[in-house]
Amino acid sequence: MKKDITKELTEQIEINVQAHINNISFPKTIEELEYYIFYHQCFNVEDVLEYDKNELFDWTVPKSSKIGDIVLFFHAKTAIQWISKLETQTRNIRDNDNIHNKKILFAWLKKAREIYKTYGGKIFAVGRISSNTYYEGIEEETKLHYGNRIWANIEDIVLLKNPIDISEFNGFLKISRQSGITMIPFNEFEKLKEIILSKNNNLPVYFTKCKIGDYSLTKIDDKNFLTLTQNYRRRFLLEADFRSYYVDYILKNLFGSKVYRECICHTKHSKVMYYVDNAFINNDKVLMLEVKLNVNNERNLTDQLEQYVNSISIDLTKKNRTNTYVRSYMYVIDTAYIYKYYHSTKSLEKIVDLDNIRTFEDIENLKSILI
Repeated sequence: MKKDITKELTEQIEINVQAHINNISFPKTIEELEYYIFYHQCFNVEDVLEYDKNELFDWTVPKSSKIGDIVLFFHAKTAIQWISKLETQTRNIRDNDNIHNKKILFAWLKKAREIYKTYGGKIFAVGRISSNTYYEGIEEETKLHYGNRIWANIEDIVLLKNPIDISEFNGFLKISRQSGITMIPFNEFEKLKEIILSKNNNLPVYFTKCKIGDYSLTKIDDKNFLTLTQNYRRRFLLEADFRSYYVDYILKNLFGSKVYRECICHTKHSKVMYYVDNAFINNDKVLMLEVKLNVNNERNLTDQLEQYVNSISIDLTKKNRTNTYVRSYMYVIDTAYIYKYYHSTKSLEKIVDLDNIRTFEDIENLKSILI
């Protein structure tokens, strides 16, 4: 049975995560307000307030987000300014206007004021990310001024019995004005958490026991990397770190010295070259591997992989060029899975769940798969 990673994170005595404040703004135009009325049928703040644990809850998050990260939901203090401006604009709409319905607009703006009275300028809920991030385009007709395209599932959302007003923490933590996301550093998070806990006794374990930051990567070596990265693996922020502290050790255990990095792929046009992350030799076959943090965040992954498999030769080293490598498929690894990419169908298939690679024997068994 597949291991429940989010449950595993909760059961730890203390977990290391990132945390951010999601600043829920308010529509700036009549057209954006009408989008919420007729298309979304509620305000974003209401999405959180009416959270149902039995339904998937997707929300915009930072691209670097990982499973277990903390989300603090905040209703923008500036929202009241836009509510007031839209009330003024609505009053100026002609009574016989055939495009905008003044009665409906005023009803929704009244509701917005009532929500703001309770939650405006306050942190009012906490949640945690429960999936890898993914990229999703936004339909032109639903684009908003604060739209974001990186999403993830949020679960275990808890409403604060006593929301925390911005006046209680803006002395040490400023809400970003350039983005709907405010990352929270270690010291600031500890101060903010203390304030939240002092006024709320209904907080979940994933919040009360978490810490911001990661243990030193320098502790990882070829003997302990499986143990130390079992949970940390999903938390690598840099592709280079994921390669150095996980992928390289996997490949070294599998193929020893027959592993090559940053291999130049030559195209038919001699001046155009691409660099595939790894090539390795298995059963006399030269195979390629590309490393990513999360394939779901890659906008043009297929095009990139096609560049490699369509090359005419590869430089394993400066003095070792080959044109007899496998072109019909190659491999991709991210922090969750190993995938096989098929050139003929331009498709990616999951073949190994990295959660199941827990021992060196498990690594050895990969050899039979990577053929």
